[in-house]
Order: sequence, then structure tokens, then C-alpha cells
Amino acid sequence: MPDKLEQLGAQFLAQRHVLMAFISGLIRDPNAAEDILQEVWMRLSEASRSGVPIDDLGRWCRGTARNLVLHHWREKRTARVIPDSSMLDLIERAFDEQAGAQGIWMARKNALLECLRTLPDKSRQLLAHVYESGLPLAEVAKQTGQSYAAVMMLLSRVRKGLRECVVRRVQAEERAV
Repeated sequence: MPDKLEQLGAQFLAQRHVLMAFISGLIRDPNAAEDILQEVWMRLSEASRSGVPIDDLGRWCRGTARNLVLHHWREKRTARVIPDSSMLDLIERAFDEQAGAQGIWMARKNALLECLRTLPDKSRQLLAHVYESGLPLAEVAKQTGQSYAAVMMLLSRVRKGLRECVVRRVQAEERAV
């Protein structure tokens, strides 16, 4: 059980900024937002100890935060208009969609990093010159002793190979899930 709680704690910390954005967007008081975030963690750890299954941590935390925000609004009556829960449902759905998009982006980023590791040194050096150093292609051609056209062609082939590699890895990961 402690291992599961530790894993949830690590996941919670990794998603803390997204959850805090959700809460802060609803409550303009940073202290109250922090209190709600801490209460979400307390309820998460309690649920974990009780054996409550949590399939989607982000959604579970946002749902808990949503209920705490509603309670805060009703208790404090700080808002001029107390929104109903349907508005919060829309906001929560937007965060769910964003989380899905972030997952896709992270899968592509990880695939790209893996693909970059498989490149020959010459190709990695070319990419470093162009993207890390920001050298103009004419300067890269001069430094490598190649023609401008040859550098352009090589860069085009490297990009195409990376794109194909990323697509293959992402599709393989999707099939594995």
C-alpha cells in the first residue's frame, strides 16, 4: 500500500501545476487555492489507503477539487454569482481534453528523443548546428565543407527520417496500449 501511495504522490506532484491552474482559475484567492490543493491531496491519500480505485488521477483530482471549490463558494459567498455545477462540468471537460492533448504531445516528444538517439553522429551534428546553435545553412555548409544544396538535401532526409521514426514509434505505442 505505501508503494501505491508513493506512486500516487509522484503522479500528483507531476500534475500539480495543471490542478493548481484549474483551481486558481476558479478561485482568485491564492491562499484558498493552495488550501484546496492540499485538501485534494489529503482526500487522495485517504482514498488510496481505503483502496478506492483511481483509474485517471487527473480526472479524480479535478472532480474532487471541483466539489471543494463549490463548497468554498457556498461557504464563503465570495463570488458575486455562485455558478452551478454545470459550468464547472464544462471547465472540467476542457481540462480533460487538454490532458489528452498533453499526453499525445508527450508521446511524440518521447518518440522524437528516442529517434534522435538512433541517428548517426553526422546527422545529429547537422541538427545541432541548425537547431541548437542556430547557424544559417550557408554557414553549416561552409563549416562542413559541403555545398549548400547538399546540406539542404541531408537536412531534408534527416527530418523525413525522424518524422517516419516518430510516427512508427507512436503507432507502436498506441497498439501496445
